[in-house]
Amino acid sequence: MNSLDIAIIAGYFVFIIVAAFIFKRFAKTSAGFIRGGGAMMWWMAGATAFMTQFSAWTFTGAAAKAYEDGLAVLFLFWGNALGFFVAALYFASRYRKLRVDTAMEVIRQRFGKTSEQVYTWLQFPLTTVSAAIWLNGLAIFVAAVFQVDLYITIIGVGVLVTFIAVSGGSWTVSATNVIQLILLMAITLTVGVFALIYIGGPVQLIEQSSIPSVMGAGVNYWQIFVVWVVIIMAKQTIGTNNAMSCYRFLVTTNEKEARKAAWVAGLMFVIGPIMWFIPPWVTATMNVDLQSFYPNLGSSANNAAYLYFIEYYMPKGVLGLVLAAMIAATISPMTTALNRNAGIFVRNVYQSVINPNATEAQQMKMSKLSTLANGVISIGAALLFASIKEYSFFDLMMLFGALLQMPLAIPSLLALVFVRTPDWSAWGTLMVGLAVSCFMQFVFNINWLLPLFGADSFTHRESVDLTVVAMLVAQIVVTGGFFALSTLFYNEPTGKRKQELDLFYRNLNTPISASEEALVDGKQGAYLGRLCQALGAIIVAIGVVFETGTDMAIFIVIGGLIVVSGSFLYRSRLAAKQVVEEAVIPTGQ
Repeated sequence: MNSLDIAIIAGYFVFIIVAAFIFKRFAKTSAGFIRGGGAMMWWMAGATAFMTQFSAWTFTGAAAKAYEDGLAVLFLFWGNALGFFVAALYFASRYRKLRVDTAMEVIRQRFGKTSEQVYTWLQFPLTTVSAAIWLNGLAIFVAAVFQVDLYITIIGVGVLVTFIAVSGGSWTVSATNVIQLILLMAITLTVGVFALIYIGGPVQLIEQSSIPSVMGAGVNYWQIFVVWVVIIMAKQTIGTNNAMSCYRFLVTTNEKEARKAAWVAGLMFVIGPIMWFIPPWVTATMNVDLQSFYPNLGSSANNAAYLYFIEYYMPKGVLGLVLAAMIAATISPMTTALNRNAGIFVRNVYQSVINPNATEAQQMKMSKLSTLANGVISIGAALLFASIKEYSFFDLMMLFGALLQMPLAIPSLLALVFVRTPDWSAWGTLMVGLAVSCFMQFVFNINWLLPLFGADSFTHRESVDLTVVAMLVAQIVVTGGFFALSTLFYNEPTGKRKQELDLFYRNLNTPISASEEALVDGKQGAYLGRLCQALGAIIVAIGVVFETGTDMAIFIVIGGLIVVSGSFLYRSRLAAKQVVEEAVIPTGQ
């Protein structure tokens, strides 16, 4: 990595800190800190929804999958697209109409306080461990490829993430997500087009590929691939639409804006992955021995398939931009996770259990303290993972997440589908789901499925894919079936629970009125627009000063895309101004 790359990464860190300082002023209340006060424009909510669905793994582990198996990796990300389209058609508007600040409030209203606390205390370690794994994964890759110390990367990125989340909560998180989205898309689109031109176009890319089919290598039975595609897309759809993930729709002003946010995230997941994986597809056509170029990665050298093309075929400085984009892809879900945990702690632990009469100032203080504590714990966990050489604890934490994620997701997804189930259906289904997970993890043997295909053995890839399929089918059929059958034991509640459920159903069926909507501040578009224009101008200037010819053109294109995006964001302030005027002076008066 040369001095220009290092300067670009350092400059990116400074730029994000400046953006966080600018947007911290929007978080004036605890509701503003937790979910932006429900006053964010649809494109800001859509950007956050998009950016929280992937991390640096997209450009390492997923790039390796693209390098090895071609088009198959696209279905994982198109599953996200399908999930957001389903959200746009059904779930997004319903979650927004519930008029809550956190996902756990949905659980509380729908299933009562016991389920709320069970889900809350399981969510904390799961989210924290996920954040630590994202951070550790980025650090391992950066250390191996760029020779940057593992611990320095963990602490540096972790401190930046914690600062963004603490400074202004949901506002700074969402604002920086927009900037990082525009930077990420501008870079990856430009690199993808350049790689496609380099190989001679899509036809040449297909003709020169050594991958036998759409299924990729290592699959002898097309039925396994088809079932895997269906199940993996179902898994992504469940992950996108369950109540634990509804926070991304709560920040908008109304249900219409929530649907628009879902549509924009879905569309980006249709287009984005194609451009992301062109470089590793091109690298695959070169028959490069990546392990000889990246010996520090050992058997994981294919994770550098994306970076190889950047490092050896793109101009200097682009590597720094790509690393900034990888860091951005990790910062976004981490900051969102810290902000989500803070909201859950304040609303569902502090205000619900510890101090029901907490003042606004106390809630705001506790929001920042809990975010800071969660950030420090995540950094500590990532450092712990990095220090364990045998990876037994790391594997245990990964197993912990795998065992819990689907059992938590299924009842929280079906909560809005089967509305007449008893309160115990949430934690009861969770227990059933955990039992299913344990059975599939420790008892189930993939060779039990050999007779279905008349086979003597499965390839490694077939075994992995079928394991995923079997585990998810078991969860959907057994765990989901248990939740659906619990409707047979439903009895009309009485007293306070009846009042809570009546409010839940009433909100679910009542559109948000204009009088309920928070006024949209057009400054969010103005500030972000100017910031992106400045960022784009800096990148153009780097190209003009340091590069010539094609290399200069690449920087100008990347910077130009960011400037154009910033101009559209700046114009959005006019739409926000119109919304405010219509709210103050209703039409026809």
